[in-house]
Amino acid sequence: MTSAFLHLRAAAGALCAAAVLSFSTIAVLPAVQAAPYQALPDLGTAGVLGLTVQREEQLGEFFMRTARGRMPIIDDPVLNEYLNSVGSKLLLHAQYVNFPFEFFVVNDTSLNASAFLGGKVRVNTGLFIYSDTEDEFASVLAHEITHVTQRHIARFLESQVRVTSMTLASIIGSLAMAIINPSMGMAAASAAMGASAQSRINFTRDNEYEADRIGLDLLYQSGWNPAGMTDLFRKLLSMQGNINPAFTLLIDHPLSEIRIAEAQNRVQQLPQRRNSDNIDFYLAKARVDVRYVQHPDMQEYVESLLADDKANPHYRNYALALAYYELKDYAKAAEYVNKLPVSNLFVIDLLTDIDAAQKHYQSAISRLRTALKRRSTNPALIMNLANVYLEAGQERSCIRLLERYLERRPQDVIALNLISKAYGRSGDQCALLQTRGELFALYANYSKSIYMFNQALNACPQQLTQEKIKARVVQLANQRSFDEQLSRGL
Repeated sequence: MTSAFLHLRAAAGALCAAAVLSFSTIAVLPAVQAAPYQALPDLGTAGVLGLTVQREEQLGEFFMRTARGRMPIIDDPVLNEYLNSVGSKLLLHAQYVNFPFEFFVVNDTSLNASAFLGGKVRVNTGLFIYSDTEDEFASVLAHEITHVTQRHIARFLESQVRVTSMTLASIIGSLAMAIINPSMGMAAASAAMGASAQSRINFTRDNEYEADRIGLDLLYQSGWNPAGMTDLFRKLLSMQGNINPAFTLLIDHPLSEIRIAEAQNRVQQLPQRRNSDNIDFYLAKARVDVRYVQHPDMQEYVESLLADDKANPHYRNYALALAYYELKDYAKAAEYVNKLPVSNLFVIDLLTDIDAAQKHYQSAISRLRTALKRRSTNPALIMNLANVYLEAGQERSCIRLLERYLERRPQDVIALNLISKAYGRSGDQCALLQTRGELFALYANYSKSIYMFNQALNACPQQLTQEKIKARVVQLANQRSFDEQLSRGL
């Protein structure tokens, strides 16, 4: 789908709660299946002071709503599909996965990723930019997944309740403040918690090592080269002297020679494995480089790609195809994208864009329908087809497709945006207003959300629909109260 459509993002902001309180390393999976060497003991799971798994999941949803409303989240179905594929492959081999994970991409070119309560994992575009292999990329996700599954953040919060006079809600409020404004959040958290800096550093160090250890095992069990973690460590360590601001992972996860040596020692105990050659990593990397990195002169960028004969050929061909598409040279874009496997999602997506730009809608629809016969529930294919239907003026087809999809994924922002446009063009005010209400709720904009639902009461004649709308307004009021309790003082 085109970059113009995909930029359905909220206002820019900083969201790195883990880093704010110096515990960005939050993870430890007890054993990841059977390791080929003696497993070290883990630190245990949280379960004190009533912060249950269910409560943590609720807090994770609060963080996600805050993130959507304050950060430049990229809603790119193909990029999301790739990120979820890496995350899902790791989760298949992880233990203590107590709730569904949600991985999301933020348009931030600094190298970073962060884990949050409830399985929310942020990945900066910088991780795509600076990772040279999929193994390096996956090593960071393995580390962050481990933080969540071992509930390091939850246990940190509980420890702070013990040593301070603050309630758990107050501490979560400090985290929320840090999400909105990192410098403000840091000051508030430091003043309020009163714990010694050294104790927080020690907690971070213990959990960093544990996340390295179990994350590395998870990386290996999931089929990647565990050396990807140490390769990335060495890259980061070479930059640590200057704390290059592009490498914010250094601040969140400080490195030491001892930490790298321990990781390297564990890698050496594992059978050697080649780096991943998954084409999708190189296509995702190219997509980020072309569509989400600012290039002052796209033609100049194309010339640099043409001159780079050392680049991975998949990366190079897809980057050139994307760049020519941006330059509206659709023939050249098709020439380069057709050098890639035709059934690949990244390829289908760009071919769809090329067809749609030239109003070859039926060609795009036929291709997508054929692909959906093999992958009938694939979100990226469904979003592409819905978008083509919309551009082709086939609103009813778009609505039928997305109504079925939203039964399974009611919080999909891209689908809600598309179907709201289709409802608007078809004149269905009742459905349009309810859909806009759900969208505003996902961004924690409760005033507009409730307003939309109240407007829907006037547009929806059926009594049953009106009763459902009234019940939804009550739910939203309760959700707003929950969010305000945690966000008080923002």
